[in-house]
Amino acid sequence: MKKDFENNRPEGFNSNEDKFLVPLILGLEKLIKNTQTQYLHDIIKLDKKQRQLLSTLLIEFAEDLHNNIGLWNSVEYYNKQLFNTPLPLFVNSENEIQQLFDVSRIKCFIHTLFFEFEPDLSLAPRHKDLDLLAKNISAFLSEKFKTIPKITSIKEFLSQPNDLCWDVKRKLFWVGTNSYLFRTSFYRYIDEKNKGKIEISSIDDFICQENTIWSGLGVIDVLAKTLDLPRKTANDVRSWYERYVSYYRVISSTDNSLTLENIINETQYIVRSDSKINKVFKVDNIILGGLVPYGGFWYWSGVQHICGKLDINIIDKFKREFIRNSSRIVYRYDKQLLAKAKESLRTHHQEFIAFFGGEFVTFKDGLSMAAALQKKDREKFESLPQDELEAHMKKHGLKNPFPRMELPNDLLNSENGVGVFFNSDEGIELMFHFNDLQSGLKKEGEDLTEDEYEAIREFITSDAISPNFVRTMVERYGAKSINGSFLINSEIGVDYLLHRHKGQYFRNIYPKITILD
Repeated sequence: MKKDFENNRPEGFNSNEDKFLVPLILGLEKLIKNTQTQYLHDIIKLDKKQRQLLSTLLIEFAEDLHNNIGLWNSVEYYNKQLFNTPLPLFVNSENEIQQLFDVSRIKCFIHTLFFEFEPDLSLAPRHKDLDLLAKNISAFLSEKFKTIPKITSIKEFLSQPNDLCWDVKRKLFWVGTNSYLFRTSFYRYIDEKNKGKIEISSIDDFICQENTIWSGLGVIDVLAKTLDLPRKTANDVRSWYERYVSYYRVISSTDNSLTLENIINETQYIVRSDSKINKVFKVDNIILGGLVPYGGFWYWSGVQHICGKLDINIIDKFKREFIRNSSRIVYRYDKQLLAKAKESLRTHHQEFIAFFGGEFVTFKDGLSMAAALQKKDREKFESLPQDELEAHMKKHGLKNPFPRMELPNDLLNSENGVGVFFNSDEGIELMFHFNDLQSGLKKEGEDLTEDEYEAIREFITSDAISPNFVRTMVERYGAKSINGSFLINSEIGVDYLLHRHKGQYFRNIYPKITILD
């Protein structure tokens, strides 16, 4: 525990607080172990390694509150903006929080963090064993921190100047990979997304893009509030999930900046960069990389790949392939292509509604769904004048006038109902096992089967299902079965679950349509 604590302190800053906090970690682990003997159930019992980790994170959490570092305050701030309460599912207003180490605050922290111990666990916010644990921990922290001096290297580290982007990026790196709020999520992300390999690209993806267990907030959101940055600067930092990844041509170079031209939208960017790095990037070189804004300039984010000087035909090929394969990234910065994509999406949306009678339709199985979608496309193209039809086929190299549908076998073979929803913001969404979902929602939380329970949880936790789809179903059937499947009894239950599990949909989202200019 001592090693884990010390290894996650900010590098280069004194750690005099170690001698005060490490003994508390040891004492808290013993408290949790003893409290577990009083549990009514085994559901939140932890083994020794888990208890040690939870104790370490709790003491760092308490250190944050004790020293007003601001990480947890940021979470509560955003919660209040989103749900009108700093502790969703636990209190209705901030007036209910009576003390620094309030029991409700402890419960909210542990309840959220338990996902990292047991991802499939359904834990009721009012679980009696959770309540007992939180009360004992609250009493322990309230007593022990009375004598702890208010010193912390973390606050000193985060108080350093934020003049340049890399000043903030250094703090973002630490908060995302070492802080008590995010480090367990970071290592889970690395295991799931990068086979356990910690690389610059995967680190940057997590700290800039990932929506986390904390109400779907990103590391960038929490840090921007913690540092209390000016609004414009904070908005820059919170926009870093939209890195402008593209091929760039080096137009000119100085000791501390580059002028780059994005070959896709043909826009130039002044990029602040280190003189040593600038010497590597020669004029007319093509570089594949991502840019983020900060303080009136642009900065590199992630890894850059130098392609060297390229023939114009090769550059055009790279441009076409990047637009084809990464269109939703391109829409971040190419507003003309985005406008075309949105117009195309609107047309597809109208055609879907005209054919099916609404945004939402169900089918008994995958084959009947595929047949209906193919029929819709066939009728659309067969209605075109012959000259337009031939021009379309020639332009796209089609043997048949309508586009070929390539659907996965598990979808085609699905026999338990398929729900199809046309999300006007992005495109078509599909839900397997829709019969179980529909029947489960109709039961209003009473006597759900295991299949219905699993279908509802999948519907809420799936990245491929938007909040718009969920709300459409809630309008039809109500929210009781959704709240019941997550053991929640709260008016904001669905709203909280949507932010928690689908945080990416509350940022800018783009059509799932590729437009080749």
